[in-house]
Amino acid sequence: MRQRLEEKLVEAGVTMRLASSNAGLGKGYVHSVIKAGTEPTVKKLAKICEANGISLAYVLFGIDMSPETQKLVELMESDPDRRDSILSLLAGSGQP
Repeated sequence: MRQRLEEKLVEAGVTMRLASSNAGLGKGYVHSVIKAGTEPTVKKLAKICEANGISLAYVLFGIDMSPETQKLVELMESDPDRRDSILSLLAGSGQP
């Protein structure tokens, strides 16, 4: 997780200090996560990713998703009825 987060920050040209600031966290927070092994909460890790344009799914699981796919997953997870409707729609999409 730390390696993927650092990789994406480097790709984006964002320093650890700037990443922390962008997320509204203490200026050394991202450095402490990446270099010192501090365990971030999922909420803080999500703030870091969102504020710096990084996929949380990629950082956590190594799965790179488009912003559209990530939004779809977020919508499905936020409401079980919505999830069931989306899954039903997708399951029926292959039928004439």
